[in-house]
Amino acid sequence: MAEENSTLESISFDVLIVGAGPAGLSSAIQLAQLAKDHQRPLSIAVIEKSADIGGHILSGALFDPHALNELIPDWQQTDCPVITKTKQDDFYWLTNDHASITIPALFRPKNADNKNSYVISLSELCRWLAKQAEQLGVEIYPGFSAEKVLFEHQRSDIVTEDNADLPIYMSSVKGIITKAMGIDKQGEPKSTYQPSMMINARYTIFAEGSRGHLGKSLIKKLKLDKHSQPQHYALGIKEVWQVPKHHKAGHVIHTLGWPLSESQTTGGAFMYHMDDEHIAVGLITDLNYRTPYLSPFDEFQRLKHHPVFATALKDGKRIEYGARAITKGGLASLPKQSFQGGVLIGCDAGTLNMNKLKGCHTAMKSGMLAARAIYSELMKDHSHTEPCYQALFESSWLYEELHQARNTCANIQKFGQLTGAFATLIEQNLFNGNAKWQLNHSKADHQCLLPISEATPIHYPKPDNQLSFDKTSSLYLASINHPDDQPCHLVLHDALIPIQQHLTKFDEPSQRYCPAGVYEVIEENNQVRFQINAGNCLQCKACDIKDPSQNISWTPPESGSGPNYRKM
Repeated sequence: MAEENSTLESISFDVLIVGAGPAGLSSAIQLAQLAKDHQRPLSIAVIEKSADIGGHILSGALFDPHALNELIPDWQQTDCPVITKTKQDDFYWLTNDHASITIPALFRPKNADNKNSYVISLSELCRWLAKQAEQLGVEIYPGFSAEKVLFEHQRSDIVTEDNADLPIYMSSVKGIITKAMGIDKQGEPKSTYQPSMMINARYTIFAEGSRGHLGKSLIKKLKLDKHSQPQHYALGIKEVWQVPKHHKAGHVIHTLGWPLSESQTTGGAFMYHMDDEHIAVGLITDLNYRTPYLSPFDEFQRLKHHPVFATALKDGKRIEYGARAITKGGLASLPKQSFQGGVLIGCDAGTLNMNKLKGCHTAMKSGMLAARAIYSELMKDHSHTEPCYQALFESSWLYEELHQARNTCANIQKFGQLTGAFATLIEQNLFNGNAKWQLNHSKADHQCLLPISEATPIHYPKPDNQLSFDKTSSLYLASINHPDDQPCHLVLHDALIPIQQHLTKFDEPSQRYCPAGVYEVIEENNQVRFQINAGNCLQCKACDIKDPSQNISWTPPESGSGPNYRKM
């Protein structure tokens, strides 16, 4: 019983990959390599919603080359943009009096060592990976948004005691439907109108990154999380600076404590000295924070005034700004990744290693495993079956890493930053990550906000336009392209909730948790209204995650819309 889409044009591939991040591109390369080795041609396509490959990619990024070594063993003899090796690795606890306490290596988890890592731009690496994939015959199509999953419902042979006399149907993924282009705010086609298209595939790999909207719908429809704890997220806000005077290529700094500690919020900051006199600086705020007055953007701006950061950034020039959600729940929150017709990989599923504070290599490995699982099915001439991903996953170093780190997120959520970090230290350094216990962290991030009656307002200083800045000037550096005359891609399920419920209870937190000024509460003529500035959207997904009523859903805007990162 296929869905009725007979009026749409269609195209078919053996394998379709949704998302040209490190996970999706690694799966494409691995598939193409396997096909070449076995001299069995495969049609492989990657679609990407950004106008250019890497345009929506944002990460710290401190890179572990483990997966890259496996995927492309000779990468160091190429023009691969992984060149700046870590030379100095410092960790500090910051205090609110602008002091800092060095955390020696003895008091850090032993697997958090960064001496064999590289400071990179993940945007640049993805552009390079895309070239490698194309050289192997992979077709890559930027500027195409996947709007929804295409299912086929087939009669199952499964019989249960309760339904022995009833037909049971299994949902099998058979591809996606792209988002139509050239539609105005009223939903009417413009002169540039291009209709949706079906992309059929024998197998589909979903690699959309954190809180992917298709991944979210798959998890819900197929109940992939029925044996998992709630997923947890953080919001990463990042800037790239050009700093000629205080640049030390390969110098890596991580910090805990201030400014988030003042509001009893967990998270941390980083400063990575890249190549060519560039520094990446950012703040990661866990989205289970409690005070509704907290603004991750403003916390980041005041962070840069701490001497640990200010000393390096002074006299520099800020050249890029962006934000992105991070999936950080770990193994306990990982949904079932394989299903009939496809696999969910990378941050779309949640493969970040919290101990190492790295997710690029784990995302790449998950993509490579998915490729192997799907190729095995294709070799048997199967279509739309469930790939044997789980067995490959559980026998891989990826599973071993995630198993060792399985309690790290829960330690911090249950015990706070300091005690949680100490619990992780004991677990990793004394038990080698193989402690027999597993902690639960069952409260979803959107359920954690306190009402304003129980919270203290936070008064943030005005930006000085030297180290700290406002959202407007920051958004300019994200190079957002978002035609105004298109339907709002941020779906407000109940238009009354922000003003009638959230304003009085939480002072409408979206006007602070969004790092792009998308959401505003406007007072005019003694009337209060809720305004969505969709053109500001960085596609970070914080609203989809943190809204306390789950009243906002992020959906893809018109293809090609959004930021255009170059060095992130």
